[in-house]
Parts: sequence; C-alpha cells; structure tokens
Amino acid sequence: MELIHTLLFMLRDSEFQQDIEMADQCLKSLEKSMYKTVVVFNQGFWDNETLKNYLESYQLNCIIIGAGTNVGIVAGRQACFEYVWGSTDASYVSELHLDMIFTDNWEAVLIDYLKKQDNEPMVSCGIVTKTGEMVYLDTTTMPPPNSLDDMDGYLANIKKDVIVNGFTHPCVHKVDILKEIGGFDTRFLNGKQAFEDDSLLLGYHYYYGTRANWIPKVNYNSVVCHHTAGQRLGLNDDLMINYNGLVKQYGAMGVKILSRIHRNPWSITFFTNQFEEMLTSN
Repeated sequence: MELIHTLLFMLRDSEFQQDIEMADQCLKSLEKSMYKTVVVFNQGFWDNETLKNYLESYQLNCIIIGAGTNVGIVAGRQACFEYVWGSTDASYVSELHLDMIFTDNWEAVLIDYLKKQDNEPMVSCGIVTKTGEMVYLDTTTMPPPNSLDDMDGYLANIKKDVIVNGFTHPCVHKVDILKEIGGFDTRFLNGKQAFEDDSLLLGYHYYYGTRANWIPKVNYNSVVCHHTAGQRLGLNDDLMINYNGLVKQYGAMGVKILSRIHRNPWSITFFTNQFEEMLTSN
C-alpha cells in the first residue's frame, strides 16, 4: 500500500458525548479517503477489544496498537511511525487527529505533490477551523456546516491553488526520510505533549542541511476541517517538559532555527524570546 494513516484515539470520561460525536464525524469522513488503512493507537477509555468492535462499524482497515493507556502524543505517535516503517511497505504516512473532518480523496493531492518534490520530506494539508479561519492564508470564510453531507461541497469551494510556508496537521510524510531522522526521540521528548512537531521540523531541516534552508509547506489544493486542539486543552500536562528536552537535543541554535522556519506568530515570538533569554543568561 502507498499510504497509511495514523490516529491517536482517546475518549475523555468528562467529555464523552462530545468526544464520541467528534470521533464519529472524523471516522465517517475518513471513509472517503483514497487510502483506508489506519494505525490507531489506543490512548484510553476503552480496552482494545471494545475499541475494535467500535471501529468495525466504519469502512476502514484499522490496526489497533497501544493498550488503552494515555502514554502521550509523543510515545503514541512514535509507536505508530515505528509500526508503519517496521511492519509495512508504505511509502507515505499521515498524522491525523480525531477533531478533523475529511473530504473525498483529500490525501491524493499531497501524495502527488511529494512525488514531484525530491527536496520535500513532508507536506501539510490546508485547514479551516470551526470558526472559518484559513490558517496561514490570513483569511476567514463561512464557518464549516454542521452536516457531513454538506462538508464536501464546502471544502471543495474554499480550496485554493496555493502552497505557502507553514506547518499544521493533517500532514503526510515520506516514510523513508521520517525513518532516517528517527521520528520523535522519546529519550528527550518524555512529556505527554507539546513541541514534538518542532523536533520533526528540526530533524528535516538538518537532514537537508542548513544551506538548503528547508521550510515546511502547506498545500491548499486540499483542505480539511480541523477544530484544532479539540482534546489537547484541559489535560493539565506540563508543556515545558518537551521544550526542555528539545533544547537538550538541539541546543540554542535549534531554537534559533525554529524562530526562522515557523510561520505562525506564536511560535516565532516564543522561540525568538527563548533564544534571546539564552543569550542574556550566559
């Protein structure tokens, strides 16, 4: 198979109804994908057998790993990556979230782009948020419809023949390069979430060499709905654990590079300020 999706699956007891409705919309829409094999890491609430029974109601080929424990985004996603490059012959792997809604063959454009670009290890899909924000295009459109039946037409109407610098999920990676840089290094990134994507971006940046000045891209020829941070907020994790690990792994120059390759204002400000603090603390 050419591409395998990866998905971390977690339901929160305090937000069960919201989460199960979100999961249902995500999985129903994912049935429209060109590729239907999904490595699902079970992060909790259900045991694997219950999760298996639930997933069987969708027209997807789901491979469940994990043991129903919230080991965090880093360890869970890395386990998915290692399964893909260790147990399959897939050339591409996606990173999906439960708070996404997909449209017909949304990943085909991204794969076609990567096939034509020797110097691109990954590409992100364009997203529209639940408020209608078109991230990285600095525009706002009508908010997404509530009905899945109306979503395909809505997403088709807002996609654009534009590729910009930036990073977001969902994204598609070339498996061979992802394996070469090692994915997420859990020896450094031992927190549950935050800054894991930055470690991948730095890995790719160094893979191509600083002279090439690689910067991640977002392709708006495909757009999906992403509510963004649908389950991340309120988990009360220490977000700085992974940042400190990132600094141990890549040092001050890694932080400086992140301030240059990011295109979202929060990341630019954060990494710039962190680098300046490093200079003044010496």
